[in-house]
Amino acid sequence: MSILETIGLCKDFGGNPILSSVSFSIEPGEKVALVGRNGSGKTTLLRIALGEDDDYSGTIRILPQARLAYVPQKPPEFQPGETAADFVCREAFRRRSELELLAETLSGADEREGRAALARYSALREAYDADEGDLAEEAAERLLARAGLGPRALAPAASLSGGEKNVLALVKAVRRMPDLLILDEPGNHLDMAGLAWLEDFLKSLPCAVLLVSHDRRMLDKVADAVLELEDGRITRFSGNYSAYRLERLKQAAGQGQNWQADRKRIERLEALVRRFAEIARSRPDPSWGKRLRARRSQLARVKADATERPDLGNRDAQVAFLGEASKADLALRVDGYSKAYGEALILEPSGFTVLNGERVALIGANGSGKTSLVRDIVERGSWDDTMLRVGPSMVVGYCAQAQEVFDRGNTVEDEFLKILPTRREAFSHISRFLFTYDDMDKKIGALSGGELNRLQLARASALKANFLILDEPTNHLDIPTREAVEDALADFDGTVLVVSHDRYFIQKVAERVVFIAGRRFVEYEGDFDEYWRDVGSRNGAAVRGEGRSGGTGIEQRGRKSSGSGGPGGKNELEVRIEVMEREKERLERESAAAFDARDYKKAKAIASELERHNARLQKVWADFMM
Repeated sequence: MSILETIGLCKDFGGNPILSSVSFSIEPGEKVALVGRNGSGKTTLLRIALGEDDDYSGTIRILPQARLAYVPQKPPEFQPGETAADFVCREAFRRRSELELLAETLSGADEREGRAALARYSALREAYDADEGDLAEEAAERLLARAGLGPRALAPAASLSGGEKNVLALVKAVRRMPDLLILDEPGNHLDMAGLAWLEDFLKSLPCAVLLVSHDRRMLDKVADAVLELEDGRITRFSGNYSAYRLERLKQAAGQGQNWQADRKRIERLEALVRRFAEIARSRPDPSWGKRLRARRSQLARVKADATERPDLGNRDAQVAFLGEASKADLALRVDGYSKAYGEALILEPSGFTVLNGERVALIGANGSGKTSLVRDIVERGSWDDTMLRVGPSMVVGYCAQAQEVFDRGNTVEDEFLKILPTRREAFSHISRFLFTYDDMDKKIGALSGGELNRLQLARASALKANFLILDEPTNHLDIPTREAVEDALADFDGTVLVVSHDRYFIQKVAERVVFIAGRRFVEYEGDFDEYWRDVGSRNGAAVRGEGRSGGTGIEQRGRKSSGSGGPGGKNELEVRIEVMEREKERLERESAAAFDARDYKKAKAIASELERHNARLQKVWADFMM
C-alpha cells in the first residue's frame, strides 16, 4: 500500500487556484523529488500532506500507523543550554519525563484517577516504545557520528553553523525511524563535502523520501521519480532529474509538432470561413449560409480540441549579460592575500591568477574565507593594489551572498536610476528578470531572497560588466531561472569568478577551479567534475579546509598532469566519459535551441538521439564503476 496518496486535491487563495485536482502516491522506500517554479504551490502541498493545512478539497490518505517526519528550510529553534545530542533526543526525553510523572501519580491515586492515569500511561508508553525511546541516546550518538557531528554532540546546539543545524534537524527526524521523510531544501548552507554526504545518506535510508530541492545534482543522485507541479497540476516522471528533463523535452517536442499541425488546420479553416462569409453575404442562396454555419461549427470544434502550445518551463527569465570582453590579458591577480578574524587565521598568504575571458570556480569549505576574499576584491581591488590587482579595463558586476549591493531603504526604481536614465528603461531592463511594473516601487528591504538575487543579476547586466564576481548567485532561485542564468553565462564573452555550492551550476559555468586547502589557494587545471574526482571526493580535509596540505599531495594534484598514470592521470574509460558528457551537454543545448526556434521536428529528433546517447553513457559509467 502507498504510504501517502492524494486524490483530487484542490486549493485556492481568494479564488486564485493553487492546486487543481492534484493526485499522486508515494510507495514504501521510494525517493521522490517534488519540483516546480517558485510560487507553484510546493510548500502548500507539503503543509497539506503534513496535516498543517485543512483548508482544501479532495482526499489525502496516509497508511495507518505510518510515521511522517519533516525537516523544513528554516533552521530549528533550540532550548537554552540544549546540546546537539539533547536536541536529537528531545521528544524521547519529554515522553520519558511524562512517564515518570504518571508513574508517581499512579502510586498515590484513587481507583478512578488511577484508571485514567493508567490509560494515559499505557498510550504514552506505547508511543515511547514504538519510538525506541530507551535507545534514544545510543541512536543519537551513532547518527551524529555518521553525520560528522560526533565531536559536536555535547556542544550547545545554538552554536552550530547553519549547515550543521540543517544536518542536526535531519538527524533528529531520522532517529524517529519515519516511514516517510519530507525534506524542504535540505542542502541549504552545506559545503561540497556536506552535500556529497547528504546525497549518500538519503540514498541509503530505508524509508521513503519526498524531497523539495533546487539542487539538480542532488536530484540526479537521490531521486527515483519526479513529481512536477505546474499550473496547479502534478505530473509524475520515472527516473532522476536528468531523465525527467529528457522526457519533458521529448513530450514538448511531440506536443509542438501537434500544435503546429493544429495551427495550420485552424488557419485553413479560418480562411475558409472568411471566404464562405463573403460568398454568403453576396449571394441570396440559403445553402451558403448553411455551409458557413457548418464551417464555423467545425472551426469551433477544432479550436476546442487543438493541442496547446508547449512550454519547457525554462525560458521565462530572459537573462542576458551585456558586457564585452576586455582586450587586456589580466582580469585578476591575487598575491599574498591572507585573512584573520582576531587571533584566528583563516587564510595564509597565497594567491592565484584569473586571465581575461576565463571562468573560474572558487571552492572551499564553509568558513574558509571565500566570501571574505570576493568582498575584498570588490571593495579594494584595483590595478594599483599589488595584493588584489584587477585589470584596468575590468568593469565588475558583483552578486553578493549577503545581497548587500543595494540600499535596503531605497526602492527598486531608486537603485536602477543610478545606472539607467529613465524609469521606462529601468523597467524594460528588470522585466527580463521576471519583475513587474509594480515591483519598481517596492523597497529593497521588502524583497525575498530570490527576488534580491535576480535583481543583483539585473544590476550586473545593466552595468554592462565584463568581469562577473558571483557569490552564491543561484541561492533562492528556482530551477528554470537557474537554467536561464546558465544560458546567459554561456553567451557571455567576459570573465567569471564564481563561488557556489550548486555543483550542477559550477560544472556548467566554470572551466577551471581554485580551491582552498590548508588555508591556502590551490589552482586546479580542470572543471568541477574533474576536480571532484581527483581531489574533492578523495580528500575530505581538502574540501572542508581541515588541517594543512603538507604531505597530502594536494598541491601536486593541483596542476594536473596530462599523462595516463599518477595522480590526476586518466584512463581510457575516464576520457571516454568526459567526451560523452560534453556530447550530452551539446545535444541538450541543441534540442532546447530547436525547441525555442519552434523547430519541433528537429527538437524531437535530437531528443531521441540524446536518449540513445544517455543509455550508452550509463553503460560506460557502469563499466567504469566495476
